[in-house]
Amino acid sequence: MDEYRVPPSRLRRVSELLHAPGKKAKASVTMARGLLDAADDIAGQTGRSALVERAVRHYLRHLVRRARHERELALLNAHAAQLNREAGRALADQVELEDA
Repeated sequence: MDEYRVPPSRLRRVSELLHAPGKKAKASVTMARGLLDAADDIAGQTGRSALVERAVRHYLRHLVRRARHERELALLNAHAAQLNREAGRALADQVELEDA
């Protein structure tokens, strides 16, 4: 199965769509029969649509979190040398306490 990613240019839009209330829209989805049967067994009274909507929302939130994490990690890595130098200077400026 392909790994899905949220492109950085779409991160804000996808995040906004996930949190914005909206009207329901009809969708037709094709999936493995066993998966559909399992979804029906789990969904019970709430119904298949609610289960699928919840699963898609959960997965998209996961993708958004991962994209944000990757973006933040890239920023940290881009500035790692400078941050390490600053941390080294801060440590060097600390005074060691003598044993009392």
